[in-house]
Amino acid sequence: MKPIRLVMSAFGPYADETTVDFSAFGENGLFLIAGDTGAGKTTLFDAVSFALYGEASGGSARRGSKTFRSDYAAPDRPTFVELTFSHRGEVWRVRRNPEYVRPKRSGEGTTTETANAVLTREDTGETMEGLQAVREKIGGMLNLTQDQFSRTVMIAQGDFMKILNAGSDERKALFQKLFGTTLYADLQKRLQEMNSECGREKEALDREIEIAAGKIDPEKDFPEREQILMYRTEARYADSLLESLKRLLDSEREARGRTERERKETEREISRLIAAVEQGKAVNADFDALERTEKALGETLNRQGEIDDLAARLTRAGKARTLMPEEALLNRIRADAMTQKRAMEKAEAALKEAEDALPAAREKLTAAEARVPETEALTADVRRLTDCLPVLAGLEKQRRELTARQARLTAALAESRKTNGEYMDAREGYYLSQAGLLAGELKAGEPCPVCGSREHPAPAKLGAAHVTRERMEQAERAYREADERARRAETAAAETRTAVQAGEARLREMKLAEDETEAGLRAKIAEKSARAEADRKALEETRGRWDTLRLTAERSREAARQSGETLKRLTEQGVAQRAKFDAGLTAAGFADERDWRAAAMSEAETAEAEKTVREYGERKKSLTDQAAVLRE
Repeated sequence: MKPIRLVMSAFGPYADETTVDFSAFGENGLFLIAGDTGAGKTTLFDAVSFALYGEASGGSARRGSKTFRSDYAAPDRPTFVELTFSHRGEVWRVRRNPEYVRPKRSGEGTTTETANAVLTREDTGETMEGLQAVREKIGGMLNLTQDQFSRTVMIAQGDFMKILNAGSDERKALFQKLFGTTLYADLQKRLQEMNSECGREKEALDREIEIAAGKIDPEKDFPEREQILMYRTEARYADSLLESLKRLLDSEREARGRTERERKETEREISRLIAAVEQGKAVNADFDALERTEKALGETLNRQGEIDDLAARLTRAGKARTLMPEEALLNRIRADAMTQKRAMEKAEAALKEAEDALPAAREKLTAAEARVPETEALTADVRRLTDCLPVLAGLEKQRRELTARQARLTAALAESRKTNGEYMDAREGYYLSQAGLLAGELKAGEPCPVCGSREHPAPAKLGAAHVTRERMEQAERAYREADERARRAETAAAETRTAVQAGEARLREMKLAEDETEAGLRAKIAEKSARAEADRKALEETRGRWDTLRLTAERSREAARQSGETLKRLTEQGVAQRAKFDAGLTAAGFADERDWRAAAMSEAETAEAEKTVREYGERKKSLTDQAAVLRE
């Protein structure tokens, strides 16, 4: 792979679009990328590696692709790397951009540009797009992964300097790390460990062979006995020992075959003798068995009368069983009739109870209905008093406000009187102090502003408690302000008093006492509401009781009527079914119902009797057949 042209835009330290033309270095193939630390050399390697593999030259562990965008680029500057390279006579161009945040092309705000890659063959125009597709195509063309590319094609400058300055052992380790040959050193170490393990396993197996061989002890007449005893001492003779053991096994198999044939012949003779003995025992056993069978047969025949009676009972029980459905139907009719009789009696009792309670319920309902006008009046009174609550609440608030404003009026009037007195005192003092003030302004030879004299032999003296104009005017202002506050307080009190009087008039219109309180009014509302609710509840309960009793009486009367009709019908059916049952008794040969019940058997008794008769017959036949066979 040979780079031809590299274009970087907003990539790393390159804020603008930057182009590196490698074709300017000629066709010889070797060129040097040099510069000061931080000049951007590594960024060129990162750009080439990112364009090909989507990762920095040091791999994703050194720098993630999301950090490639330049911090100095303009917001609208796109971030991408475009590398044009030649490989095996073909020219390719790959353009790749990382994921980064950019301004929206329309509207305000930002959006995330998705990472993407496009690979194009220059001469044919063949194009493929997508991170995975481009990565697989480039990996297939170069036959190198990103890690292998960074170790062989572009060696990081730090690793290259370590190789130049390192000793042989250290250089070996660096080359192993650089070219990824640690795998082979690990493989060599593992093979040595496996060789050691195999040696230890061989020693263990030799010990097992020696232990097993030590247990071999051939018969004394075996020709190779001495050789086997010698071979079993050491594991190195194991192959020779195996050959001798094969011949030993063949010898023992032959001896075992002879022994087996002799054993089978002996067993056949034993079987013949045992059969003769057993045949004699069987003949003697037949005589004993015949005696026992004839005895058992006689005992069985002695029960013949008992079994015949039981069979006769079973016959009568079978006839009795045919009448059981008729009896069950008769009993069911009787039970239904008894149920209808109890239902009729219960309905008649409920009817009587309801009819007895109806007059009292009617009387209570009449009394409750008579209280309806009073209840309606109470309800209307509750609504009227409830409407009064807001008026009364506002009146109480206005009364409290009137009390507060009257107190403020009293204080304002007191303040007005006080400031008025202070003003009068200040004015009087000011007028009294005018002579002294004028005398203080007299000058020799100038006329007096009062008398016109140019001589002032005895001018008035200014007293210690003299009052200035400023002090008088200040007292006047304080009085006027206090008087204004008093007038405003009086106006506010008058307005509130008018509102209170209007509220009291409204209470009188609503027929409430002027001293009525909100708490008292609420108590009256609660008391009247409770009385009205109690009356309504009593009316509902009495009306419900009356309706329930009336409905109960109607239903009980109808139930008694229906039960009576059903009872009559069941009685007639019972008489007919009884006649039918009695006719069945006579037809089956029973004298009466007592005779039929005596003949009837339960299912369990019937099953047990049938089992007894059947087992007797089977045992009788079996014993008869056995005796005949044994006797013959």
